[in-house]
Amino acid sequence: MLPFIGIFDGIAAAGAVIFCIAAGFDWRLFSGLAAGTALMLANFLLIGITAEKALRTRDFRRARTISGVSYGLRYIGIFAVLAGLLTLNVISVATAVIPLFYPKIYYTFIYAHRRGKDEEI
Repeated sequence: MLPFIGIFDGIAAAGAVIFCIAAGFDWRLFSGLAAGTALMLANFLLIGITAEKALRTRDFRRARTISGVSYGLRYIGIFAVLAGLLTLNVISVATAVIPLFYPKIYYTFIYAHRRGKDEEI
């Protein structure tokens, strides 16, 4: 998935450059893209840690609780960080949010490409 993220970050950065040329340079577009990418990668890391912790738990209800609490805390954390950065006026909201959708785009393409085949995603 890392090459996919790199390609889409490159496309988003090229779009930011084109927008900067048309509307005047705004460094917050690029800091937003960097912050959004960092948040997305941190989110993946926390998902992995949570999944490992839930799998080590033998109790289904406890594993479900761990996953649910982690889900809520991760998204509260993401939005808190984005709100803080926006309050400080150091990022652009559009470019900060775009990387958070990369995983959904990636899995949609993979599912559409492999639909009907016996391969695992």
